[in-house]
Amino acid sequence: MTTSPVQAAASTALPQPIINPEPGAFAADFNQRPFDFSHNLGNHPLFALPRLVQLSETLINSDMSDRVSCMDSNSAIDSQWAGCHLTDQVSHIIENIEQAGSWVLLKSAQIDPAYAALTEQVLAELETLSAMPFRSQITWLDTYIFIASPQAVTPYHIDHEATFLFQIHGERTANLFDPRDRSILSETEIEQYYGGNLGAALHTPAKQEKALIYPLTPGRGVHHPSRAPHWFKNGQQYSVAMGIHFCLKGCDQEAYIYQVNHLLRQLGGQPTAPGQSKLKDILKAKVLSALSKKNPRSKGDLLRSGFFRCREIMNFPRKLFP
Repeated sequence: MTTSPVQAAASTALPQPIINPEPGAFAADFNQRPFDFSHNLGNHPLFALPRLVQLSETLINSDMSDRVSCMDSNSAIDSQWAGCHLTDQVSHIIENIEQAGSWVLLKSAQIDPAYAALTEQVLAELETLSAMPFRSQITWLDTYIFIASPQAVTPYHIDHEATFLFQIHGERTANLFDPRDRSILSETEIEQYYGGNLGAALHTPAKQEKALIYPLTPGRGVHHPSRAPHWFKNGQQYSVAMGIHFCLKGCDQEAYIYQVNHLLRQLGGQPTAPGQSKLKDILKAKVLSALSKKNPRSKGDLLRSGFFRCREIMNFPRKLFP
């Protein structure tokens, strides 16, 4: 039996709504603490493997091969997240993900109009559910798709951006942590992360005892706020998940404060921790903001261009008088 164009269009139509309304969590915990939610994207055709192969080829052929990466799925929980590498075999790996023993990440999925529409609808629903017009505060936005073999581990790490993650296919376990608990994520780890050490946040058995553990099946999702540590473990099937990632202006300002502190500490100073002096925090953020690229082309530009320029300025006397 053949599928008519009308049937094909209906099969890929976006559910209305995508996110099922659940009172409380979205408004109370948005970008504050992790929580889970339910959605209607489970096993949606946009995330079938042939469609994801098509998306990966679109990214590569659009001179965006840096948006496609993979790694060995047998990573340890505490392995360095910066170990991702590019591969010229992504299509083959996705097609055979059940046996590939790999973990594939497709960034900037929204360059495809179908995923752009999906991203826009999710953001609109999140604004309604959170009762916060946060889209005006977004400084960087990206839609990631994670494709991983059975039993794959996503190592413990933190991200600057806030994330809403939707489990689409397969099962996995999310281990999320409260980013405000300094026994889990220390000021030193945060400062080192913003200073360029992406693996600064370290997993320990003591921290694991404080994990918020969420079983994820198709139709379930989790929110992890900016800097919330997290790691994932797949079940017996391959996993497909989508993450809507966004940086917020207030979080960027906090990052700039940590970066100035990192530079001052390298010069032998003992900078005031964020939150202890409003005036100092404002001055630090303004310095880095002024030095940052005004039209960033990537999250790296947004987050670290001012830091790199400030570091060059501070190191200039050393170059003149070595």
